[in-house]
Amino acid sequence: MAELVPGLPELELPGPHRGLVDRLEEVAAVLGGAVAVESGDVSLTYRDLMASVCRVADELAGLESPGPVGVLAEQGVDSVVAMLGVIAAGRPCVVLDVRQPEARLVQVASRAGLRLVLADDERRDAEVLSGVCPVRPLRPGTSGPARAVRPAVTLDDPATVVFTSGSTGEPKGVVLRHATMLSTALIGRVRFGIGPGDRVSLILPQAFAAGQELVAMALLNGATLCVQDPRSMGRRELVDWLLDSRVTTLHATPSLLRAVVGALGPDEVLPGVRLVTTCGEKVFGSDATAALQHVHGRFVNWLGSSETGMLATYEVLPGQAVPDGPLPAGLPVPTREVAVVGEDGAEVPAGTVGTMVVTSAYLPGGYWQEPAALVDRFTPLPDGRTRYRSGDRAQIDADGTLVLRGRVDDAAKIRGYLVEPADVETALRGLPDVLDVVVRAVPEETGEQRLVAWVVPVPSRRTPSPAALRADTGRSLPDYMVPRDVVLVTELPRNERGKVDVGALPAPPPRPEPTPPGTPTERRLERIWAEVLRLDHVGRDESFTALGGDSLSVEEMLERVDGDLGRRLTTGNLAENPTLQQFAALVDRAAVQGRLPRSSGLVRLRPPGCRAPVFCVAGAGGAAAFFESFAAGLGPDRGVSAIQARGFEERGLPDWTVGQAARRALRIVEQAAPEGPLALVGHSLGGLVALRVAQLLGERGRSVSLLTLLDTFLPPAAKPDDAPRTMGPAGGPVDRGELWGTRLRILGAGLLRYEPAVRTEVFHQQGARVARFHRPAPWAGPALVFLSDENTDDPAWWSALLPGDLDVRRIGTDHLGLLRVPHVTEVAAAVRVELDAREGH
Repeated sequence: MAELVPGLPELELPGPHRGLVDRLEEVAAVLGGAVAVESGDVSLTYRDLMASVCRVADELAGLESPGPVGVLAEQGVDSVVAMLGVIAAGRPCVVLDVRQPEARLVQVASRAGLRLVLADDERRDAEVLSGVCPVRPLRPGTSGPARAVRPAVTLDDPATVVFTSGSTGEPKGVVLRHATMLSTALIGRVRFGIGPGDRVSLILPQAFAAGQELVAMALLNGATLCVQDPRSMGRRELVDWLLDSRVTTLHATPSLLRAVVGALGPDEVLPGVRLVTTCGEKVFGSDATAALQHVHGRFVNWLGSSETGMLATYEVLPGQAVPDGPLPAGLPVPTREVAVVGEDGAEVPAGTVGTMVVTSAYLPGGYWQEPAALVDRFTPLPDGRTRYRSGDRAQIDADGTLVLRGRVDDAAKIRGYLVEPADVETALRGLPDVLDVVVRAVPEETGEQRLVAWVVPVPSRRTPSPAALRADTGRSLPDYMVPRDVVLVTELPRNERGKVDVGALPAPPPRPEPTPPGTPTERRLERIWAEVLRLDHVGRDESFTALGGDSLSVEEMLERVDGDLGRRLTTGNLAENPTLQQFAALVDRAAVQGRLPRSSGLVRLRPPGCRAPVFCVAGAGGAAAFFESFAAGLGPDRGVSAIQARGFEERGLPDWTVGQAARRALRIVEQAAPEGPLALVGHSLGGLVALRVAQLLGERGRSVSLLTLLDTFLPPAAKPDDAPRTMGPAGGPVDRGELWGTRLRILGAGLLRYEPAVRTEVFHQQGARVARFHRPAPWAGPALVFLSDENTDDPAWWSALLPGDLDVRRIGTDHLGLLRVPHVTEVAAAVRVELDAREGH
């Protein structure tokens, strides 16, 4: 805890101060020469801050426009001065967020009833809000001496009005009284130890309650407020700013803290930071552990809301064991009484879940100009305090620790059981492949609810499939708590407050009530598919891969079909017959014929359309069926086929050179599309094959509208002389430590039957040898190259091999993740746009 300066009284409640500015004057009188607020190269001492605040108040006093005043400016010294100046003038201040669209600003200004806005030069030049109310410069027009007398205020008067989105999305103003701000400063001193000598970061938006609370915590306790808006900079820039600003207390939302931690090096430390706090959304034990690896201090999560102010804090010290899931809210703060009540309004016993209520003389003053809402949630008590009934479900343990159990309206009945989405989120977040997740119950047309999980995979790990995530979740949760739908996304959409914007989450794939299986084979297959995919039912018109099946679950399903039904089918068979009905018909056909005809090596993923066809070439150890999601992303009007390695699923000698593989692929392509333009796509080693096919087609006068390479690694012969001679997983590095057994198995590739995992590794190593000795020749046609995080090749190296119209892009995922949702969605969309542009659509 920072030591108080002699002569600076401790802030007390109740105390002698009439309002926020009274306390600020008291601090300035003692710490006049100390830096109060700084941003970049601009700083103000407490003496200068007080003078600037009073000049803003003086100018407002001379205007005939009573009512609330808005502040619209980039977050910095001037925005803090303007906010305090409006408060000093006895006017409610509404800080407007410059990162919000103008339509939203107009909506907030109208609901607030603004009569005046103080704006920085950029916003005034752009005439933002000029059609709503007068807009004046942020800084006063004069710099003369400040007026000594200010309007009298009381603790009940509004200091600021902050606007939240509300449950309907309409902005809703909450009044932060002077009493609320003083109590916040007291809590900051007691729980965070903030005082003179501290350098408090303000990287939360000043327009929101948490940002304004930090202003009060810092300046009313004599600390230096270091101001920056992280939304205007990159993650590494933010880390550098934190280092340069020498902050001692770092305050962020959990998502912002994860960005900071992710930008730090493994052993990099923020040396001056003694305290890290989070607020605004659920924070997990893993967040605290990760943050404490980079600071020499403690971690505190604080619970609060615009309607209540700060409520509780939970502290984690270095080396302390933390819960796997969300951190508890912790112990209630001074000036707030927190209770949990049942439906009858009576307090429930310790450990019992109920509705959280908060009682205090320092709560915010309700909703701005919305008395009906105030009556509904805020109840004045005879002793002068106010009780607020929240929408949170919570419990208070025997030791007084407050634990949130989700929102009252979040809990859902799933198959007759009450399910808390937060519990499902905790299980998913504990999986190593999951970076972030949100779970919600989605109503169906039948009136039932289904659980949907939106999951952000860890970019540096293998992208999981929905089926795998359901299976892993099912190991720790009962079946009714396993999400029926898992939607993989690259990031969770967040609103202007940094919270997950549930309304902006992509809709889960539509899934009407499944049509029951109609034949004995369909019923037997439905049981296998449902068990592998962790689903209750599978309809006869539903696709195995569309329901979340990946390569591992496909192999598991095929093994089950072979064992239970006695039919040996391939991934190519599934790709061409993706629905339960089609696959069952194929099984029945195999039973009648004894066996299915040998494959030509071509798997048709999408039927011919009105646009040029696309041919995809699988990599070493990769099945053609892996292009299913990519094909779906190209749209319904383009035929898509895929070619896989010879001998991968059916007996046959594999191709031992890229040239041999390319000539075989050329014959397949020419037979399927004997004339007209086409596009080629290759993944991994398949990219080198596709490149050679493009050259061969060119020699025959055929046009290749676009060559797309998905994480293809350059062979040593195609790299600059000073580049490393090794290759990555695409064409595969030859692992010096591999077992001799794998080397011997390569001799049997395509001829002997191996278990799926062994077969994949055998063909991977066989492809590594093929790629290693290949010498590709340049091709001057249009090319699009995607590189994963695992690909260390310099993108500039490709220009020598592809000297034509070349576009190289990086995607934040692993080698195989380029063919998996959610990343394949981005890849396919880019290819589709490029093809449409080149074909004149």
